[in-house]
Amino acid sequence: MSARRGSRVAVLVAMVAIVAIGAGGCGSSPKPAERLDPQVDFLGVVNADWRDDAMADASVRLATELVALGEGANVVVSPLSLQLALAMLREGATGRVADEIDAATGLSDGGSQAVADLRAMLAQFEGDVSTIDKDNPPESPLVHIADSVFVQPGFPVEETFLERVAAYHLAQVFEADFAAGNAKPLLDAWVKEETGGLLTEAPTDPPTDTRVVLMDAVTFGASWASPFAAEATSDGPFTLAEGSVVDVPMMRQMLSAAYVEGDGWTAIELPYTEGFAMRIVLPDDGPVTQGQWVAVRDALAGAGTSAVSLTMPRWETDATLDLTPALAALGLGSLTDPQGGLDGVFAGAFVSAVGQGATITVAEKGTVAAAVTQIGMQASAPAPPDLELRLDRPFEYQVVEVGTGLVLFAGRVVDPSA
Repeated sequence: MSARRGSRVAVLVAMVAIVAIGAGGCGSSPKPAERLDPQVDFLGVVNADWRDDAMADASVRLATELVALGEGANVVVSPLSLQLALAMLREGATGRVADEIDAATGLSDGGSQAVADLRAMLAQFEGDVSTIDKDNPPESPLVHIADSVFVQPGFPVEETFLERVAAYHLAQVFEADFAAGNAKPLLDAWVKEETGGLLTEAPTDPPTDTRVVLMDAVTFGASWASPFAAEATSDGPFTLAEGSVVDVPMMRQMLSAAYVEGDGWTAIELPYTEGFAMRIVLPDDGPVTQGQWVAVRDALAGAGTSAVSLTMPRWETDATLDLTPALAALGLGSLTDPQGGLDGVFAGAFVSAVGQGATITVAEKGTVAAAVTQIGMQASAPAPPDLELRLDRPFEYQVVEVGTGLVLFAGRVVDPSA
């Protein structure tokens, strides 16, 4: 990780009495949620050149593994959202759980300061998510990150944990009555607010024996540096994996872009107006491997630009994944073990559910995407009651922050007509 420089940001996370979270949709609004924020300062350091190669490498690895969970269908995921949610959990972890989170996320000894500094760096792209329009992405890239902890009323969560997630993650703390089955509307309202309505529901409905839920949201919107002309879009063939062909709207343009070829793949990098780009890989056959994505990243880093006649589909993908069965494969099996080492959150804590919901829209003007990662926790002990490139066959993509290599979103398109 590069040396940190710059001034320390002091953002006061104030103690608030009562705040209402409005619920979307029909029906009665949820009961106002009590805020339990500790009074601490945010400890992120502003450094426009921030980067952490270990976190970037981990995000590429997680992107490959999470996209594979889509099992050959259209899918969109956010490695960054999962990294940030796990980083919050890491503030209360020791032993095996701590080691597994560090390995999965690329954090070093918890990475608290690294995450805080990342948040401070990305704050330059902060904006009002309520203004995001899928049809008209923001001219300047917008990235909004939000973290929150929802706690069963009266349940004894470690104060040190709450202080650390506020100081290093800007996390807000809310009460949510899981035991009464009333928490889902609060979580849904939080998701809707923090993603500007791009997502309207939490990935999972927490059971009544849930005691703590950690939530992370990542919302992104940006315009292409070289937009596609809408009048150049027309229906064209897209060959599905099994060989059949569907007609879908295909965007077309001639542009100057980084274009590289490797063993079994062709790739292009499409820049947004500032700081971000979409890397697209067209494999000769099958899914793109982690090794191929690393090779793509390295090749694009040293590539010049070429005049490319590009044809690619518009697409919109929504996906909700239950990550709980995949935790062991992700190297995070100890999270579900009551003896794994999460007593720093609360006594007897273990992870009972991990889910992620995401959406992405890619069209002529740019990209709009959002993701929410939800980590539910229960107690093991009894608790108180409560060139010419045609993307005309399956391909994969990653939306990256170019300076750091962190993967914000990743996905696969196998049928743009779906």
